[in-house]
Amino acid sequence: MIVALALTVLIQSAFGGNLVEVLQADGETTLISLVQQAGLADAILGGEFTIFAPTNDAFSKLPQSTLDSLQKDTTALANILKYHVVKGSIHKADASNELQLETLAGTKIRFNIYPHNNVVTVEGSKITHFDLTASNGMVHVIDTVMMPPEGSIVDLVAGNSDLSTLLSKVQSAGLAGALQGDGLTVFAPTNAAFQKLGSHVLNNLRRNPQLLKEILEYHVVPHTEYSAGLYNREYVRTLDSHHDVIRLAVSGNAVTVNRNGHVIKADISATNGVVHIIDHKQSKMIALFALAVLVQSAFGGNLVEVLQNNGETTLISLVQQAGLADALLGGEFTIFAPTNAAFSKLPQSTFDSLQKDTTALANILKYHVVKGSIHKADASNELQLETLAGTKIRFNIYSHNKAVTVEGSKITHFDLTASNGIVHVIDTVMMPPQGSIVDLVAGNSDLSTLLSKVQSAGLAGALQGDALTVFAPTNAAFARLGSHVLDNLRRNPHLLKEILEYHVVPHTEYSAGLYNREHLRTLDTHHDIIRLSVSSAGGVTLNLNSHVTKADISATNGVVHIIDHVLIPSRHSISSILGRK
Repeated sequence: MIVALALTVLIQSAFGGNLVEVLQADGETTLISLVQQAGLADAILGGEFTIFAPTNDAFSKLPQSTLDSLQKDTTALANILKYHVVKGSIHKADASNELQLETLAGTKIRFNIYPHNNVVTVEGSKITHFDLTASNGMVHVIDTVMMPPEGSIVDLVAGNSDLSTLLSKVQSAGLAGALQGDGLTVFAPTNAAFQKLGSHVLNNLRRNPQLLKEILEYHVVPHTEYSAGLYNREYVRTLDSHHDVIRLAVSGNAVTVNRNGHVIKADISATNGVVHIIDHKQSKMIALFALAVLVQSAFGGNLVEVLQNNGETTLISLVQQAGLADALLGGEFTIFAPTNAAFSKLPQSTFDSLQKDTTALANILKYHVVKGSIHKADASNELQLETLAGTKIRFNIYSHNKAVTVEGSKITHFDLTASNGIVHVIDTVMMPPQGSIVDLVAGNSDLSTLLSKVQSAGLAGALQGDALTVFAPTNAAFARLGSHVLDNLRRNPHLLKEILEYHVVPHTEYSAGLYNREHLRTLDTHHDIIRLSVSSAGGVTLNLNSHVTKADISATNGVVHIIDHVLIPSRHSISSILGRK
């Protein structure tokens, strides 16, 4: 107890006051004035929040007319300010590339991390000062005021009359759906840019929809690239089927694309990425015609034929049984194909049940298929793709062993190219998750104590965040703590919250990515680490005494591993607060 009290004093001495006081001390006088004008000061003091705080200079970059308008319309002003605030304390260490957080305005903001220049942005605004700690939250200082996006990338294009030709071409090529994917960057040519191609080229694009599609995909990058992340002589790989690169020249704030396309308006945020408007079309027409012949000769047949050639006979049989063969030949798809051995790992009762219920079988199979051609090069950690089943699957990349997983299933063979898509071979059949992490805990009677503790600590909301790993103790694990400890946790909700957060890792860690002597940083406020022991004989052990008894239970927002002991941070393990059992 003495240790805990001493720690409290030390922490309090590090705080600069409440959030408003920290903003005041850092000189964000314009923001404070606007917060007071919008009547939000009391709300910010009434909970724990993270504020992305624009500097005075950031507000001065706004057009005067915009600032005047906001000051006259307090509802609009409040919405803009709420867009800069999220619940809870988000540290720099919590940020990951493409991480999205819901703001008090109800819309999300996106982190991007650019390792080449160590820049971290939120909705393209550069974070210039991290982790200003307040007694009720956290402040990160940003260099630009964030404006809530007007919609998705397609919505932005549709709403800009100077991009009407691009919208028409996207619709003609059937690409509107692809542009609803998440984490995209679009270099959007103006109407004038299309006119510079000339009538002969435009007529040829009308007659050749495949070529039009490829040209348009060449303007799309499958991750979010704001200006702060672009650099001179950068090569950016695109979404087109050959993954051709765009070559950038960057000088100051000027960005040139492939020597003749200039970014004339940058960093237009969308709910699913960013748009940069350009004034010339990327020129690659002749190269595409030449490549088409070479690519066709490399195809091994259609998707079903590629599966057959690779020996995935069980999958083919089930596809035919579910009546999906014709559908897979009627478009361009990527299939994550379980091997025969993967299907043999299913319990026989599960396999038999699927063969009797073709609707359920079709749903499982559709969960292994996404639209379009997704190559290995397109994968990024935590990338999610919508399947034909309507639910999403998640990529994870583990650099230490070069493993790439999709919903925890290891991809063993990449980029088997078909005439109408791509096949990646996986070692485990993926089963659609039954809901979020909270849903999984609530639906498992052996985790009822955990559910009760999560609700008591007010953590259910935090566990709805995306890309989480939860090490979930069973009822028996909690019982092992003993009545003294359990009673103490009931009396000390802050300690209970800290213990529970210590079981949550703020990224997705499937078994394929865990390794011996790994240290995992957790979600608790001190970012304590979990120490792993991994062996083929002993499985996965945490902190020397807790064992994973059931691994890799996928949720829509991460993964759950069930464990047989409650984890205690090392700084508490000898404390009389918890006792010793």
